[in-house]
Amino acid sequence: MKPTVLEYKGYQGSVEVSLEDNVLHGKILHIVDLVTFEAQTPEGLQQAFEQEVDEYLAFCEEEGVAPDKPFSGTFNVRLGPDMHRQLALAASREGMGINETLKRVLATWLRDCPDGYRVVHHHNHMHEHFHAPTAEADTFRGGVDFNLSDQPRPQLRVIQ
Repeated sequence: MKPTVLEYKGYQGSVEVSLEDNVLHGKILHIVDLVTFEAQTPEGLQQAFEQEVDEYLAFCEEEGVAPDKPFSGTFNVRLGPDMHRQLALAASREGMGINETLKRVLATWLRDCPDGYRVVHHHNHMHEHFHAPTAEADTFRGGVDFNLSDQPRPQLRVIQ
């Protein structure tokens, strides 16, 4: 199940359920300030979230302070020395810096994954069928035709 996140004016809000209190509640995500909201219904929670974002922005304006922005556009990535070296070499071969290279790679990834990310599980299975077919000449195809109609049902063994 995909996590539910509220969105409004570039801000995101969490969605939590309190079974004890029988309410929905959340907070504005990705900012330093703590701004919370709650409601009885999902629609009410969206409205409460939007109201809190508007009130937060109005409060910051009244106080003459800049509101926290959800993202600054700067973050650190720990690659390890080998990957760092590979990235630097690949970027220089393309006549670009590491920052521009990563921006291009991430833009491609985000374009191909519009929901932000996608988890794909690959499972490999090998199936073996054991049976003793009877071979008959197939003059039409110039090969051998296997007739399984008289044979017992083949056994199937799955190897993972």
